[in-house]
This record gives sequence, C-alpha cells and structure tokens, in this order.
Amino acid sequence: MNDHELNIAVGFAQEIPGGFVFEIGNGWLHRRVHCIQGRIGTTSLANAVNVEEYLEETVAEFGVTIVGEGQNVELDSNDFKVDGYETPDWSDDLKTIEIKLSTELNDIVLPLSVFYQARASENFIKKWIKIHPCELENWAVKSVIIEHMRFKEMVEGISPFSRYSKTYPNHEDDVHFSPDKANTERPEKRFEFGDMARAVVSYWGYNEGLFFFTESLTGEEVFHRPTGLVMKHNDYAPLTNGMTTGAAVIGGYAGASELGFKRYTEYLMKNWCVMGAKSVPVAWSTWLVKLTEYDRMALLGIIKRLKDAGFYEALHLDLGWEAQAPLKVNSARFPHGIKEIVRRASEAGLDMSYWVNPFSCNYWLPETAKEHPEYVVPGKVSPRSNANALCVLSEYSDYVKKRFVDLVTEMNARMIVWDGNDWNIPNCTARNHAHKSQTELEINARKKLAEICAAAHDAREDLIISAFSLPMDNHRLCALDQEQISDTHEFPIIQAELIQRQQLFQMTWEHPFRTIRGSWYGVGWHESGDLAQHSMDELKHAVMSMIANGAAQSGGSVDLSSASPEFVEFLTKFYAFRKRFEKYFNTYQHILGFPDGENIDGSGHIVDGVGFIALINPTRSEKTMRIPLDSAELELSREKKYNLTDWSGLEHGNSLGVAKFDSPITIEIGPLEVKYIGVNV
Repeated sequence: MNDHELNIAVGFAQEIPGGFVFEIGNGWLHRRVHCIQGRIGTTSLANAVNVEEYLEETVAEFGVTIVGEGQNVELDSNDFKVDGYETPDWSDDLKTIEIKLSTELNDIVLPLSVFYQARASENFIKKWIKIHPCELENWAVKSVIIEHMRFKEMVEGISPFSRYSKTYPNHEDDVHFSPDKANTERPEKRFEFGDMARAVVSYWGYNEGLFFFTESLTGEEVFHRPTGLVMKHNDYAPLTNGMTTGAAVIGGYAGASELGFKRYTEYLMKNWCVMGAKSVPVAWSTWLVKLTEYDRMALLGIIKRLKDAGFYEALHLDLGWEAQAPLKVNSARFPHGIKEIVRRASEAGLDMSYWVNPFSCNYWLPETAKEHPEYVVPGKVSPRSNANALCVLSEYSDYVKKRFVDLVTEMNARMIVWDGNDWNIPNCTARNHAHKSQTELEINARKKLAEICAAAHDAREDLIISAFSLPMDNHRLCALDQEQISDTHEFPIIQAELIQRQQLFQMTWEHPFRTIRGSWYGVGWHESGDLAQHSMDELKHAVMSMIANGAAQSGGSVDLSSASPEFVEFLTKFYAFRKRFEKYFNTYQHILGFPDGENIDGSGHIVDGVGFIALINPTRSEKTMRIPLDSAELELSREKKYNLTDWSGLEHGNSLGVAKFDSPITIEIGPLEVKYIGVNV
C-alpha cells in the first residue's frame, strides 16, 4: 500500500546527537525538520505518490521583518535558537508540532513558535508562525516569510497559457482589458511550463506535483525556480500584542496538470472561501432595465411582474437607491423608506440585493465629504462623479459597518454587490487617520474591509457579498464571497456570451468557480438591442450558455413588460431546470479547448461521476462532435459505463445510449444550439 492511500496522520519527534529531528505528514506529503545546534531547517519535502523528494535546500525556515524607532530590521531563522518543542495534537487523525525559538533585540527577548500540522485524509500539510507578545514597545511586525525553499531542478512551474494582451504584476491575464481580442490560436493549449507559478508546480515526468496557498487575508505566494517558493504573511501588528500568521499550505496531487489546479481550487473552496455552499439567487437587476431611473412606484410594478413570472428569488437595487450619504435611502424616491419595498418583495417571495460604493464614491456625489472633511482622502477625487474618496481607516468605517448590518437585518439583503474600487486603497496623506504609512494603510484597510464583511455575514448566514475587484485575489475570499470578472455590455449578444465563456475558462484554473461572479450583462442589456430585435434562437443561446455562471446573476434580468410569452415560458423552464440540478452547476470542469468562436466549446459539471456536460455551438452552422467523457478534470472511470441523456429540452432527458472511454458517442449540435448532456443523471 502506498503512503498516499493511508488514512492516518504520521509523525515523530526524536532527540538525536546535537538536536532533534521531527517528521509530519499524511498519505500525500511528508516533511522532515532538523534542529541542529539550536538552528531549525526543513531537510525533506516529499510527495508520497512516488516518494519523490522535491526539496533542494531550505533558504530560510522563516523570516521576520519588524519596524520601529525609524528602523527596519530583518531577521531569519538563523537568528533564532531552539528552546524546545511540544506536540499539542498527537493522534492518528491530527498531528501538530510546535517548535519554540527565541532571539534578542535591544536586549529584550523576542519569542516565536513554528507550527507544523498534518491531518489524516487530507492532501496537504500546514505551517504557521506565532510571534509571542514581548516588551518591545513602538515596534510592529511588518511581514513574516513562512516558507522559503528551493526545489529540485526537475520541479517546474505551471501557469495558464496567456491569452490576453495585458497582464497584472503577478503575470496573470487581465481578462477585462480588450476582452474581445483574446488569443484564440491553438485552443487546445492550456498551460505554460517554466520558472514561474502562482499556485501549482509539477515534477517533470512523474505525473504528480504540488499546489500551494497562504491562508491569510494579506498573504502572498510565488514560485520562481531560481529563487524558490516564497510564502508570506503581511501585517502591521504591535510586538507588544504579538500575532499569528495564516497557514502556509502545501498540497500534493497525482495525475495531469489539470488535476493540480483542480485540487488547488477544491482546497480553497473547502477550507478557505466564505462562499461555501451558499445558493446564488436568481436576481432581477434594476441596472439592466431601468439604469438609475427607478422609484417606489416603478419597483412596486416590477415586484408584481417578478412574482407573476415565478422563478425570481431576489430584487437587486443598483445605483439610484441612495441619496445624501452612502448607504442612506433616497427619501425623495422612497418616501416610505425601503422597508415598504422590502415588505412587498418579501410577500412576493423575493429577497433583496443592493449595490454599494461607500468609500470610492465613483458613481455619484454624496454630501458626506462636506459634512465630514475629516474622512476625506486628500487629493483623491473621482473623475466620473467628482466625489472625494473616503479613507477606510477613518471613523467613517464604523458607519459603513453598521449600515452593512442594517442592510441585512432591516432591509433583508441576501446579496450585497460592492464596487471593487473600494478595495483598491488609494494613497492617503491625512495625518488624522489611523495609519502612519501607505503600507500600514493598505494592510490594515484590507483588515477593516474584511471586518465589515464579517459583521454582515454574522447577521445573515446565507449572505453573499460580491465585488467587481480585478485583479482577482484568492486571499480576499475569506471575506468576499465572489469577485466579478466580466462586464461585456458593449458587445453583440452572441459575442458577449462567447467572451464571458473565454474569461471563465481562463480564470477558473486558479480561482474557484463558485467565487467568480459572472457578469452584469443580461440578454436584455440596452446596448445589445431590444429583446424584440433578437430571435428566440439567439435569446435561448445567450441564456443557456450562461449555465456555468452568470445565469442567476443576470440571465433573467429582462424587461418583462416587453418580453414575449414564449421567452418568459422558456425562462421559467430554464430556471426550474437549473434549480433542480443546482448542485451540479455549482462546479466547473474544463473539458474542451479555449472557446474560439469557431468550434464547439463547453464545460463539465460532474460531481462524483454524475452530472452534466454543457456543449455550446457558437456558430450559425451545424457541428458534429464526440462527447468528451475522457477529459481529465471529469475524473470518470475508464472501466465504467455511463448512461448519457439529452436534457436540452430542460424538462426531461432523452436517452443517447451508453458510452465508455473507448466507445464514445457522437452527436450533432445545430446552429447556436446549446446541449446539456446528462451523465448518469
């Protein structure tokens, strides 16, 4: 039996001449740490699949940067001496080792602990650092390097093959920049292998590898083959208080590179993302039909139409519901307050959703800056609204946190859609705010924004907070449920959906699918033309191609007063189908090449061998293709038979026959047709 098949946590702590040796691991990874002459260092990191050693050398077991008294002091593990160890958890299910160390700074002892942890039945191990409180006043921890190790030359980084003309500093594609100009050449090519990686590495030739992530709101991690894997926690915690970093997580996988990314995103969804298993409600958005021109009477009429339609679950109020101050109800438009709308919506079976923009104020000009100039970020004025930005580390944040809770407790918010500009912290030179430097501001502002999210989440368990915040940052997903990637309003309807599928294909390698908000775009968006200008084939194509993401957020946001009965009937069947099989459409697998607009593209939605394959013909000619049961991410068995059914009619499945890897079924897909192929459904 291979180690990765064992269902126990393994480890030992043993005294040896001159020090100690520790080992910890599970069925997937083993790690060995030596303490010799008081110094600590990892000496082995092995993937248990082939018992292959990954580690070339430990550059430093950890590093700490502290600031104070005008100084910036960098310490690494060689500056600390081992004082002892403990094993606070030591069972077959969980093993934890704490190694205690200390050093001196300005004749004051600075104590620190390094924790290593492995749990049975998991494919990863963890490590974190605790800096204990000490008497160094006016000093703060600026950052902690939790891991810095170089891997063997055979270990190479894997990154999604770049398809967009602009990238972020971490080399990830900016899928929002010129989204209609994505590189569609070689659609079958998925990855680039080399010196760099943000999430996954492979051991060349061994069909295995590692994934890595820092469990910290302010974390960062990068693999660069010449310099190694660096996993870091940023902070600004006073040394008198001490602090504990988030955990550096290293996991193992076996199989194709696709499975490395799948294991990475699975880990995030299970262990890190606040989104969890929350259901995304089918929402109708004022922005897609009324823009900002809505009031009490308009919404009362809309609520009646939404109730009559029968498939909506939330009413989203976009820009236009606030006045005077952010998060304050526009009393001119709503003389009886929003509570009247909330009550009427609730009677119609609808929850509420709200767009908010409290800090950057990019879309309207509130009076807050005039009334409270002490909140203002000096010199930061929105060119769109001429409004001042308000500092996250001013007392204004307390007001925002209270109002977020009010949205949930008094205004029945099931969703809060937060303009991501608020998460892009501008430079603030104000001396009256709770920060001394831009670095401190950015770190503590992120913590403050997460605190606001936590207060709102505590008020409602199923609350979803989404932000249009590019670049996407997985570290934020302990606070934000979703980050939005797409805004394709200016493109024709068929092209817009193709662009969204391209963006999803690219971003779901390194970002969990359920944490991606698809788009604002709906089939009735103003710039795509009135509903009557589109054939039913085009409308059905647009809605059904959203099944992977976007359908709940914007697919139903149409002007019901002008929608044909045929289209409303179709939407009713579509959302009944999606609700019935929601658990499958909460997952996403890459099954074909990058959507190029010329060939059939699609996505997998398989859970434990059961689910759906969505196949989309973006062209106006008929296509023939083999149903791709052998796609790596589906992880279907080569030995089993699979009953395939066609659910494209949305109400029941028509049998297509039984298929195996070596006996595929070929189907025809008509112009602009979208097929949902059931697999053992």
